[in-house]
Amino acid sequence: MRSSRAATLLLGFTLLLFAACRPRIAVSLASGDERLPSPRFVVEDPEHEDRPHYDTVQVVDRAGQVFWQVRAEPFGDMASVRQFTYGETLQGFAVLEAPKDLQPGGRYVVFVLGSNRGSLHFDVDAEGGVHAVEP
Repeated sequence: MRSSRAATLLLGFTLLLFAACRPRIAVSLASGDERLPSPRFVVEDPEHEDRPHYDTVQVVDRAGQVFWQVRAEPFGDMASVRQFTYGETLQGFAVLEAPKDLQPGGRYVVFVLGSNRGSLHFDVDAEGGVHAVEP
């Protein structure tokens, strides 16, 4: 009985460790000079060198209001691309929430979701410059 419980705990710990170590999708600004109205983003997926695999892109503000959301149609990760521009519909994606204007002084998060996920927090300065920030 004791060895069975130890084996179960070891298996649970191993699965937890595996899930925690799973590579995340990396999201970054396409350049250091991104600006309103349409900043560009780059997506890297360490599990898929050819192109990232994701099915949803969502941008929200700090209050949780959705500013833009698109989802692959048909649902799946076959249409995902390495780079996209805020507010421009990605080919093979349907618009779930039309883009709202990003505002100077605003803080936002872009989420890229699929079997893995990633995000990037960014601020917009008073002149419309877009800058990555820590969450």
